Amino acid sequence: MLRLVEFSNSMGMPLREGLIFVHDTLVGFGLRKDIKVIVAGKIISGFHMARAISLGADGCNSARAMMLAIGCIQALQCNSNTCPVGVATQNKSLVKGLVVEDKAPRAKRYHDATIHSFLELVAAAGLNEPSELTRDHISKRVGLYNVKTYEDIYPYLKEGCLLDISTIPLDYKKFFHLTRVMS
Repeated sequence: MLRLVEFSNSMGMPLREGLIFVHDTLVGFGLRKDIKVIVAGKIISGFHMARAISLGADGCNSARAMMLAIGCIQALQCNSNTCPVGVATQNKSLVKGLVVEDKAPRAKRYHDATIHSFLELVAAAGLNEPSELTRDHISKRVGLYNVKTYEDIYPYLKEGCLLDISTIPLDYKKFFHLTRVMS
């Protein structure tokens, strides 16, 4: 079990950096128009959705927030079939604690409020639709007195730039085994 935690907590990339990498790589290979990117992982509020869309996501999934909306208390027993509130179990005696008639309206209200918040943020940015969000719309603190937009931190790649060795950005060359091709 401990090894699984190590992989899930320590491998890969955090959501934001991973999303930027996936989006830019698809753009760099000229594939972005053909592939939809849907993110999940700590998408809880309208702002989290706006940030993910601005970084390249086409849509967002939100499991944790919906579980909390229906009564998850984060007992961390999801994998043991012993969830005390019945949210993450198949145990019939524990599932009784999950009253669908009560929980379904709560989940719907949470979802509606989150989408409303997201759309308010899009409108407040002066945009007509979520697809107009870009990295310039979201700022990140990068030092005690320094704030930059995601566009400043992670400039967009040019469409198709990863298809030709001469146009691959320096930051991306480490992901390619170019020694054989270049020698």
